[in-house]
Amino acid sequence: MQSASPPDVRGIRLTVSSSHSSRHFLSVTHFNVTCLGLLVSLFVALPANAEDRPREQVHQFVADSHFNGVVLVGKGGRAEYVEAFGGMDADAKKPLQRTSRFFVGSVSKWLTSIAVLRLVDEGKLALDEPILTYLPEYRADTGKQLTLRHLISHGSGLPNGLIDAAKKDPSIESETRPQAEAVTRYASGDLAFTPGTRFDYNLSNWILVQAILERVSGQSYAQLVQRLVFKPLRMTDSGIAAGEAGTIPNLALGYRSLEPKVERRVYTLPNYLVTAGGFYSTADDMLRLNHGVLSGKLLSPASRKALLTIERPESAYALGGRVRTFEAKGLAAQTVATNDGTSGAYRTVSWRVLDDGRTVILLSNLRPDDAKLFAFTESLLGLPSGQREN
Repeated sequence: MQSASPPDVRGIRLTVSSSHSSRHFLSVTHFNVTCLGLLVSLFVALPANAEDRPREQVHQFVADSHFNGVVLVGKGGRAEYVEAFGGMDADAKKPLQRTSRFFVGSVSKWLTSIAVLRLVDEGKLALDEPILTYLPEYRADTGKQLTLRHLISHGSGLPNGLIDAAKKDPSIESETRPQAEAVTRYASGDLAFTPGTRFDYNLSNWILVQAILERVSGQSYAQLVQRLVFKPLRMTDSGIAAGEAGTIPNLALGYRSLEPKVERRVYTLPNYLVTAGGFYSTADDMLRLNHGVLSGKLLSPASRKALLTIERPESAYALGGRVRTFEAKGLAAQTVATNDGTSGAYRTVSWRVLDDGRTVILLSNLRPDDAKLFAFTESLLGLPSGQREN
């Protein structure tokens, strides 16, 4: 296939907004020479017109928002445009690359829900079985009311014990303790409402889900998703970790700011909560996940339907993620699986139009303005901005 046209060096400048000026993180001469050749490899080998369609729009967004991250636009399982902007390691002066890894925040919950449904397909779990079936030592009065469907749709009624504890002791965010102990301490409180009657975005749900998955499978959560999701979808650049504490090759480090001074924002996570925020990946692997799951290749038809069925209409929440319908007068309605995540400095957008597989993946390690980020995503997908109906 024809090679990509020469890259615009503007797309890799490490600039961040300032009230008075826009400064380069590295010297322009050194950075351009170093990265011009690198950027050539960031593009998919497609005809030039296939890449040029979103490029101007992306570069305008980067210039306006000082976006630091990777942008991928694709359709089906094919990446039509990929480009990296900014830096992944300020001290080492390393620019971001297409293959840079990012934590994807709450998209981890969608991955966990997929793992749950894979075990449903294997006959090892049931969405509507009381969780006492899987954790017989859990408190019986609430355990007989709670189901996995309640937990992964944020309709359990559990109090958010972990958040309450973290307000008193912020160091909890990096603690390590056995999963069973975390369940007892943070996910065993009295129910605040009848399960299934309300939406309450609650991290304690995922402590229980992790306990169930590891009990039923006999594996760690990291081993389980490797077997059930990463390996079959050939997601070789993805993994599970309790934040940046470990050594993750090619990880884009998180930053609170790059100007006027460089300020790191290190992401930490308790080991017993990796189901909710421990997933890291690349733009290409995120496309593989979206395509493999939503095209019906990984899940049974019943499980795919369950994943995309809205359980909590007040928040368009299905299982582990949201499904939104964008509709405007005179335009056909478009239903989109919209998975977004935040973890420390990391910000992720992973949206896919269900009828034709148009996909946008945005990964950032310097959290951008959310309003601009979502408006940009809607524009790339050709969605009617601001017109949302569940």
